[in-house]
Amino acid sequence: MFIRFICGEVDEVSHVAAGLFRAAYDLWRTDWLPKYELDAIEEVEAWFCAHMKAPFDYLPHHPQYEQSICWFKSTAREHLAHAWELVTILERNGVFIWTVKSARPGHVHYEDDVQVLARPYPEVRLLLKR
Repeated sequence: MFIRFICGEVDEVSHVAAGLFRAAYDLWRTDWLPKYELDAIEEVEAWFCAHMKAPFDYLPHHPQYEQSICWFKSTAREHLAHAWELVTILERNGVFIWTVKSARPGHVHYEDDVQVLARPYPEVRLLLKR
């Protein structure tokens, strides 16, 4: 099973609901967020930078990857725990996050122990439209 956290914004590249890290980045960029919330986002983001690879860093730039999106593997317990920390911060600040699960997220272009990067199948793409 694969899990994706999405917000209400549509990503311009993938054309589906933007993911957790995009939502966190957009919130982090606001000028009204208290310092303790900025620090909390930065702490979780730093953990992910240290413990999870960025798939696009390992793939050549190619149009076939442009509409691909990342999903957590349900077995990535520690990563999911940190993702839920980020969800809590976002929702505490008015950014609602949905959780989407799929056994078949799409055509997989990258995979490691905690995630896959996949171009969504049409039926999955419908789940990701907000």
